[in-house]
Amino acid sequence: MESLYREHRQGLFTYALSILGCGQTAEDAIQNAFARLHDAPIPIGGIEDDKMVPYVFRCVRNCAIDLQRNQQRQQRLGESLFESVQQREDQASPDDAMLTQERAEQLRAAIDGLAELEREVVVLKIFAGLTFEQAGEMAETSPKTMATRYRRALLKLKDHLKGQL
Repeated sequence: MESLYREHRQGLFTYALSILGCGQTAEDAIQNAFARLHDAPIPIGGIEDDKMVPYVFRCVRNCAIDLQRNQQRQQRLGESLFESVQQREDQASPDDAMLTQERAEQLRAAIDGLAELEREVVVLKIFAGLTFEQAGEMAETSPKTMATRYRRALLKLKDHLKGQL
């Protein structure tokens, strides 16, 4: 479990953040998920290694949704998914930093404007680094469905950003 967490912690955090819109609550969801996983009885025969990543993402998703329901939050994505943008801003000239910030805000607004299922697959694919197979298993749908949602989401993002970037 520890190696799985270390390998996927940023993706897990980003995914939980995309659901909850709050960094602290996203961390709580991850902690709750790993506590549940630690306390859960291991199924007979265990879980195959290639199934563990989607299983953990699904557990984090369930915990995030539980937290969201318990706190009755309907927040939008409030923190940046783009930590690398902030790092680049710190190293860039003021003009470049302003342009980078503006582009990040446009992209964030475009992603926020996607339907929930489309936003989910974009976050899982781009920010969490999951394959369509892993994302499909996590969302309990086929990889082809995830790929279709992803393609549609990218087309919507492209249309939305066409005149802005």
